[in-house]
Amino acid sequence: MTLDIGMVRDDEPADQKRGETVEFVVAQIRQRIIEGRFVAGQRLIARDLSEDLGISRGPIREAFRRLAADGLVELTPNRGATIRQLSRKQVKNLFQIRENLEGLAARLAAEHIDMGDNRRIFSEVWEKVRPRDEPLPWHVFIHQNRLYHGTIVSISGNEQLCELISNLQLPIMMYQIGSAMLPANAAVSHEDHVRVAEAILAGDPEAAEQAMRRHLRRSHEWVTQLPDTAFRRKAD
Repeated sequence: MTLDIGMVRDDEPADQKRGETVEFVVAQIRQRIIEGRFVAGQRLIARDLSEDLGISRGPIREAFRRLAADGLVELTPNRGATIRQLSRKQVKNLFQIRENLEGLAARLAAEHIDMGDNRRIFSEVWEKVRPRDEPLPWHVFIHQNRLYHGTIVSISGNEQLCELISNLQLPIMMYQIGSAMLPANAAVSHEDHVRVAEAILAGDPEAAEQAMRRHLRRSHEWVTQLPDTAFRRKAD
């Protein structure tokens, strides 16, 4: 795949062109992580990406720094960029934090479901991601899962809560464990999503919070059963 240079006008400043090129590289790497083409722990070679995308190594390296700031890759001297991989303990800690923060988000979403456009927004997203009869590829499931959880957080009405959750770098954890997800795990997750959605749409804050907490505890349970190879091989 090559960058469509025609998208950038000749009269645009050089730094603007470079900025758009970096954004393109960042988007490409993110997409390949989502699709499972890049996996946790994999080293990213600037030379290979440069040849693949038809872009000089400067913007590639700048994209690596941007992704490192976002927590998606790690930069190591004399080794370069590596797709970030979390340890078993780090994943456990994230689930503990998620249970509390997203439990609160679900409660607030139920409290605010009839404020503004919240009911319409949530209902439209729920219609897109609600369980169907056919199983989904894991990367599609992860995308829909992020959309579902993100919408609940966004309609909670608490901007600080939204910021806290966005800073948890949850995509890395989901991409890391997503490929190990079995159809049975997805089915359980779908069941939990139904209970959370029903509680939110019914405007039942207590039921929404408890359903979300239960969902995240059950998700953590199957993640803890994954082999050590699914996690960063480093002492916690």
